[in-house]
Amino acid sequence: MKKRYPVKKNRTLKENVKVILPLMYDDLMSSKDRVVGHPRLKTELHRMRITGKPMRYAMEYVENAFPRRFRECHDEIKDAIELMGEIHDCDVNIPEIGSHLNEIREFNRTVTRGNQRFMIKPVTMLIRQLRDKREKMYAELCTTLDRWQKEDFRSKLVTSMIEPPGRIKG
Repeated sequence: MKKRYPVKKNRTLKENVKVILPLMYDDLMSSKDRVVGHPRLKTELHRMRITGKPMRYAMEYVENAFPRRFRECHDEIKDAIELMGEIHDCDVNIPEIGSHLNEIREFNRTVTRGNQRFMIKPVTMLIRQLRDKREKMYAELCTTLDRWQKEDFRSKLVTSMIEPPGRIKG
């Protein structure tokens, strides 16, 4: 289900973005507690990533209309969404490689001669590396989400969209 945001036709794009981005951020952070509290909830992390993508692209689209502080917020959001994507890739690849490992084990059980068997150690090492990589990236993501909540990233985002006084509009 797609979320609808209150876009008004009589407002400029910039004014609409100032209203919509904090709402998008709230939607992104609404599943933060479940994602941080339960590292195995892969579907929840994937939903959080899907929720954050429109925010990332909206920020990218209007990035030049706001001061540099806004670009810094955009970079943080973009990095977090990309990190979620890398974690999701690990979540997809680990079971797939595991299924191939099971097929190799089944094949090895049918082979009578030992020199015709496939080595499974490289595949198990790959799975272990992916799990370690996922754990590190997940810990980094949780740290980022906790920092955002602690530092009130939402207010930082809102204040970054405010024009400094004396800026020439054109």
